[in-house]
Amino acid sequence: MGRALAAIGIVLTLGYALFAWWLVGDRIQTLRTMDLNEVGDFLAGAFGPVAILWLVLGFFQQGIELRQGTDALRLQAKELSNSVEQQTELVAAQKASLVNYERSLEPLLKMHVTDAGMDDGGFYVNLGIVNSGGYCDCVEIELSASNNDQRVLDADPLFTDAYCKVRFGELHECDLFKVVVKYKTRSGRANFQTFTAEHYQGQSGENIYTVRKHSLLM
Repeated sequence: MGRALAAIGIVLTLGYALFAWWLVGDRIQTLRTMDLNEVGDFLAGAFGPVAILWLVLGFFQQGIELRQGTDALRLQAKELSNSVEQQTELVAAQKASLVNYERSLEPLLKMHVTDAGMDDGGFYVNLGIVNSGGYCDCVEIELSASNNDQRVLDADPLFTDAYCKVRFGELHECDLFKVVVKYKTRSGRANFQTFTAEHYQGQSGENIYTVRKHSLLM
C-alpha cells in the first residue's frame, strides 16, 4: 500500500508539473525581472499544491503504518496469550507428573487382625501389615479404640512385600478400633493410611474382625 501511495504521488506530481509548465512555461523568463518577494510568492503558489498532496499522502501512509502496528501488537498479544496458555498447560502437566511420581512412591498397605483376646495384661490385639507398594520408613502405628484406649508403636521400615507384626496390649476389650499407619516415603514426603477394624461373633461363636481401609490422602 505504501508503494501504491508513492506511485500515485509521483504520477500526480509529474502531471501537475506538466500542467504548470503548460500554464506558465512561456513566461518563465519573466522571473528574472521580478522582485524576490514576487518570486517567492510564485514558487509558494506553484509548489503549494504539491506540498499539500504529499502531506495528504503522508497522512494516509501514517494511518496505514499505525494500523499495521496495531495489527502487529494484536498478533503479539495473541502469541503471548497462547504462550501463557502453553506454559499453564506445561505447569499442569508437570504437576500431574509430580503427583503421579509421588503416588508411585507410596506404600500399598493392607492390614488384618491376626489375633485378639484376653491375657494377664488385659485385652490385646495382634495386627499384620503387608506392604505391596513403595519403600517407607519412620513408620509409626497408632491404635485408637472406641473406649478411648490409645496406643502408639514404632515399627521397622517397610520394604516392598514386607510383612510387619505389631501387638497392642493392656487394652480394655472393645469391638471397634481405628489404626493409623504414619510413614515417610522414599522422597521424604510424610503421609498416613487409615484402617478401621470391627469385631463381631460368627455363627459358631468365633471372633471375626472385618477391616476396612479408608481412602489414601495425597
